[in-house]
Amino acid sequence: MLKRLQRRFMAITMSFLALVLFGTLFVTYTASSENLDRFVDSSLNRVLNTTTPTRPYIGVQTAPNIDETIYGQRAVVWVDIDDETGDVELNDSAAIIGPRALEQVIDAASGEATEGTVEEYGVVWRKGEIPSGERIAMVSTVATSQVRLQQILTSIAVAVLVLLIASLFVWKLSKMVVEPVRLVWEAQSRFTSDASHELKTPLSVIAANTQILEEHLATIPDEDHRWIISTRDEAKRMQALVNDLLELSKADEATLASDAVFRRDLLDFSALVEEACLEFEVMAFERGRAFDENLTPDLWVRSDHGALDRVVRILLDNAVKYAEKGSTIKVVLVPEGKATARLSVNNQAKPLSQEDVDHIFDRFYRSDSSRSRSTGGFGLGLAIAKTTMLALDGDITCTSSAEEGTTFTLVVPLDRELT
Repeated sequence: MLKRLQRRFMAITMSFLALVLFGTLFVTYTASSENLDRFVDSSLNRVLNTTTPTRPYIGVQTAPNIDETIYGQRAVVWVDIDDETGDVELNDSAAIIGPRALEQVIDAASGEATEGTVEEYGVVWRKGEIPSGERIAMVSTVATSQVRLQQILTSIAVAVLVLLIASLFVWKLSKMVVEPVRLVWEAQSRFTSDASHELKTPLSVIAANTQILEEHLATIPDEDHRWIISTRDEAKRMQALVNDLLELSKADEATLASDAVFRRDLLDFSALVEEACLEFEVMAFERGRAFDENLTPDLWVRSDHGALDRVVRILLDNAVKYAEKGSTIKVVLVPEGKATARLSVNNQAKPLSQEDVDHIFDRFYRSDSSRSRSTGGFGLGLAIAKTTMLALDGDITCTSSAEEGTTFTLVVPLDRELT
């Protein structure tokens, strides 16, 4: 769980950094691209404006129009077409244009359009009026396109480098952030384990003494029998609670070091679920519930047999306890792609509220409608199941509705070599 928390912290932080970084680069690229376009526009307008010099300034710091000084310094080729004679005069003193590109520009400008682009040659043109007729100004955008491409490549390279450096920093930061959580988690788990172990001995003594008293009930007044029976029942409940706390402590410990707590044996998950279902079918039948199984065979996993079996039985036991009489409990086991197996346990009962669904895996949580003390539980079973599966690299989720009933879904990683 702590590793997942650390990975989630990294994912959120890196996503935010990537969003900010690429957003900044996008804004920078957009602004730069607009400046390049303005550079081209101003260069064309400089030639089309007959009141300003047609050629760029060289060796001066200012121009009659400050806009020309900054943006109008690109070499432009233009063609003047005389309206009366139809003569075409090419001015290529500032740059040279190829005959085929020139021909395409003149053809494109012969229509109603006043500007356009010849993509094949990377030429942008614009048409304007002059005293003798019209002028077509042309400028190459090849260099502009190369600048844009180079800026994109440079931005990507910088972004990747920054994200790599940031990921190392965020990884170390995530360890620092998770460390206090780990220490608190370990302290809580250690306290739960130590307290449970300390309670086992006096509870065993109470249970043993109560059993002795039960064997001599004939010598004890009838009005005192109820106290002995009550003590016995509460001792059994406390022993069950202590056992649950020990299981929860073990699951907590496994979240910190799963390899040291839970085994990773090769298991036939399908056979494990089938065996558990056979036992709970009898219990369900005695309570007036039916069982409907759909189990895909030969789904192999690497997990701890005892821990995984306990989780499956918790889900089946929960379904049998809370299913309505006469309803059918549906157990479905199917592969989900090649990576995981999905076990769903569905029972028809009064649907859980959204608040119950949000807290169903919380420790000692019971909803008023379906998780009462009369069922004999302490609200730890599903918490144990959730914590155990997180330690085994799986997960459990819950959904509930009046139409579909309540469904617990268990996801387990498959062994890719055998499945």
